[in-house]
Amino acid sequence: MMLDKQKAALVLFEFKDGTKLDTCAPFGPNKLMEQLEILPGQTLEPIAQPVASPAVTSPASAPPPPATPPANLLPDDEVKLAISGKGRDHWALIWDKGLMAAQGNQVPLITLFMPEAVLAIRAESAKKQFIRYEPPDEDKRRSLMIVAQGYAGKTIAEGCTSITRVVLVSDLSGGVVKEAYFSEPLSETWKNNFGGSNHCQELRTKFTLEDVHEVKAAARDGEFFVAVFSGTVNTKTYKIKNKFQSKLGLD
Repeated sequence: MMLDKQKAALVLFEFKDGTKLDTCAPFGPNKLMEQLEILPGQTLEPIAQPVASPAVTSPASAPPPPATPPANLLPDDEVKLAISGKGRDHWALIWDKGLMAAQGNQVPLITLFMPEAVLAIRAESAKKQFIRYEPPDEDKRRSLMIVAQGYAGKTIAEGCTSITRVVLVSDLSGGVVKEAYFSEPLSETWKNNFGGSNHCQELRTKFTLEDVHEVKAAARDGEFFVAVFSGTVNTKTYKIKNKFQSKLGLD
């Protein structure tokens, strides 16, 4: 009885014709049911129960999307051949012959590596250290690696040139230009026979072979260029002649 009174409230009824009437006084649930009567022929419809929403799968429990097949990677059989040493000679060194290299000077140069050469050289190095070489995808990527180093004088006063950017160009007017997708500075301490030393920066860069072939196709006779920069200054532009491309396996 006390609980029924605690739950008592004024009840408002609305009929089909729009008429609204209230109980004029608070009624509890039990007392209200005693005062209500159903007319003959009428029934009470059951209250519709809310329909539960379908469970939503959280992203954390959703099945993972299908794996994207690796793009631009050497197939496994070519990787195995490279690791065994095939293609180790697919690299080329080009230096600045136009700069007279007096005794004690370091001349500017670039070294180009195809992926099979990178794999062979790193596998050989690992073997000498009794380390198992498991090449990462980046080593297997179809790309051209270029390591560029600048000029270093025979005395500290002459200084040295640090390389900050390397690009591929189809011609000296910049018809087709391709930037490296990967660039990594390599710190170098250079010393000569006279006790002089300089701290310079080499740069290791990588270009996709798609970009290499696009630049090559736009170049006259297929001989494209590698432009090397120190800051905003183009310190040297190297012509990649067909004899170098043949050594790399690009022809």
